[in-house]
Amino acid sequence: MLRTVARPGVIVAGILALLAASFLIVGILLPGSVEVRRTVEIAASPETVFPFVNDLQAWTEWTPWGEVDSRFDGPVAGTGARRVWDDPALGSGSLTLLDAQPAARVDYLVEIEDAAIRFEGTISIEASGAGSLVSWTERADLGWNPILGWTALTLDESQGLQLSESLEQLKRLVEGSDRRPPP
Repeated sequence: MLRTVARPGVIVAGILALLAASFLIVGILLPGSVEVRRTVEIAASPETVFPFVNDLQAWTEWTPWGEVDSRFDGPVAGTGARRVWDDPALGSGSLTLLDAQPAARVDYLVEIEDAAIRFEGTISIEASGAGSLVSWTERADLGWNPILGWTALTLDESQGLQLSESLEQLKRLVEGSDRRPPP
């Protein structure tokens, strides 16, 4: 009697172990790097758009950073501007502007949990007719972590949505008639 009861349990345990192993192996084999890019056209010159992109305090008005409890560590704008946080939902991390080329682009680095996860980003601004074409690109190397490998599959959609929504908010903010750019 014990033998007939144990056999289905062993089969179920074997199937679960096989599924878990398959999940891990496939996760390790998935690409560990991701690049997400979104663009928007803004009816303003690159010189008008750039201060909104170069100032981390201004980011609170057009990105989800306004929802994150954080503090500035150093200047708020330009190369070296840095924002740090320790948030229960996001973990601890920082956002640092690495390079700022006036009216052209801003390069930045986001490090989460002591650089366990790193996102590099570029927001470029190009003259386009009477306005600007703003392109936001984020790149991440998630390594060999099988869970992050599965996560990488959805980042273009989820992170892309966040980039698109932020760029649309930037467009509304910059094109607003009474809004003055940050100093």
